[in-house]
Amino acid sequence: MIYISSHNIISSLGFSSEENLSKIRKGISGIQLSENKKISPEPVFVSLVSYDETEKRFSKISENSKKYTKYEKFLILSINDALKNSKVDIQSDETVFIFSTTKGNIDLLEKDNKNSFDTERLKLWKSSEIVADFFGKKNNIRTISNACISGTMAVITAQRLIEAGKYKNAVVTGADILSEFTLSGFQAFKAVSEGACKPFDIKRTGMTPGEGAATIILTSEKSLSDNSGIIIAGGANSNDANHISGPSRTGEELAFSIKKAISESNLSSDDIDFISGHGTATPYNDETESKALEPAGLQSVPLSGTKGYIGHTFGATGIIETVIAAEAIKNSEVYKTAGFEEIGVSGKINVQKKYKSISVNTALKTASGFGGCNAALVLKKENFSQNTVSFDKKHFEIIKKVKISNNQVTVNDTIDYKYTDSDKNQFSAFAKAVYKNYKIKYPKFYKMDNLSKLGFLGAEILLNNTNILSNYKSEEISVILSNESSSLDTDAKYQKTIDDRENYFPGPSVFVYTLANIMIGEICIKNKIKGENTVFISEYFDKDFIFDYADILLNKRKSKLCITGRVDYNYPKGNYIAELYLLESSK
Repeated sequence: MIYISSHNIISSLGFSSEENLSKIRKGISGIQLSENKKISPEPVFVSLVSYDETEKRFSKISENSKKYTKYEKFLILSINDALKNSKVDIQSDETVFIFSTTKGNIDLLEKDNKNSFDTERLKLWKSSEIVADFFGKKNNIRTISNACISGTMAVITAQRLIEAGKYKNAVVTGADILSEFTLSGFQAFKAVSEGACKPFDIKRTGMTPGEGAATIILTSEKSLSDNSGIIIAGGANSNDANHISGPSRTGEELAFSIKKAISESNLSSDDIDFISGHGTATPYNDETESKALEPAGLQSVPLSGTKGYIGHTFGATGIIETVIAAEAIKNSEVYKTAGFEEIGVSGKINVQKKYKSISVNTALKTASGFGGCNAALVLKKENFSQNTVSFDKKHFEIIKKVKISNNQVTVNDTIDYKYTDSDKNQFSAFAKAVYKNYKIKYPKFYKMDNLSKLGFLGAEILLNNTNILSNYKSEEISVILSNESSSLDTDAKYQKTIDDRENYFPGPSVFVYTLANIMIGEICIKNKIKGENTVFISEYFDKDFIFDYADILLNKRKSKLCITGRVDYNYPKGNYIAELYLLESSK
């Protein structure tokens, strides 16, 4: 069983889980009108963590405040607070660190910040290493960047790695800061609320961007737990295979994740007592979430959304809302959904208008994000229906391998195509040549950014002449990729559109590609793949880890066919590589 050892939340409401929960119980929101022109040319409602309090608290644990970025300080403060109440040895080889974030140190791209830290700090894996090093952790460090499900997937990944016997403990931590980069992008999508957001309400007009951090420490050893008896019981994720920036209109893919997570937890929908909802308060997301919950049989289950209190904290939100789900079970309580007054979605759901005490033995956490990704996680009391988990040895076959680099394509280690034109140093020309050589017909290819083009081409060549997808249901196929530079190539291009306030033109068509997992979204849309999908960020391609993770999915029958490997378009050098494998279950 995977127990909770300790946790922390940092948000506009405070710097501990206790502070945050106390204010949520009282219905206090941290959302305020900001007139800070560094993050927005116009006043906007946001949820910000106190900078002065951050510096004050950080100075108590480090004499080198200037050595760390704001994002890194959030993570360090969160982990440090969680460790105060945990006996887990984080330096042990039996403990894994799992970070979740969407943009990390993205503010370092701003022209006023470019010389404040080394460019390498923009790399998500680098900031993860720096934070882990603060606590003396030198190895077993993983980073997930999967849009708004990053935090939820980090918890699910920890559960899977511990259950598979890879580790005994996990420190799962996530954060994002609110910068002009992120805020302007969602404003360009017209997705930001005119006031404090109103999840699931008929008058909702959009999300409230926020910032924050959270940590949850997990362990397989009950003696190291917090004695609450609450366990992480099951989790699943899926892809809509519909649109890179808009959710499924039916909700069936999120419903699939929910049903899988509940089933894995050895529960039924009738057993779920509480839902910690995603509830971004955007028109489409809330509608889709409601449509997913109803067919999953959860229409009467009390649902609370926290984004009306602390905004959308992106890479931290999944961990924050998992902690809130755990506290609901621990304290037998459900929370008022701030901003909600009248139902404004077509799916039948039970959104809470006030705080109340009820019996809670189980809880569901849901999440969705750009790239069509969805996730669901179940927590429960350990004595409420037992889990049975078993793992075999590796049981997959490598059906095919494709590598794209240095202007050539190899299939199963044999050169299959080589580009020799005069402009050979330009990736865009090479990519178009590969597209034409393999007779791919998909006009949307030309709108993709470089990273998505590279991943898309690799997947198309990997699947070429196999007809293997027809052997499986869409939800039985997964895409698990590794990446070094995340989406930094496109990030830099987007940053240029907002650097000059005299020529300020943030565009959604560029911003949507500022997430590494969008390349997976493009692969899934083209091939109607609706199974598991995750992007891990690491300096080097750890083939053993990626294969082990794919094997866990195959072992748990969450997948029968897996596209896996690495896809990276390096920033700032511009060199590229895609190394993809097609794995098929041999079980």
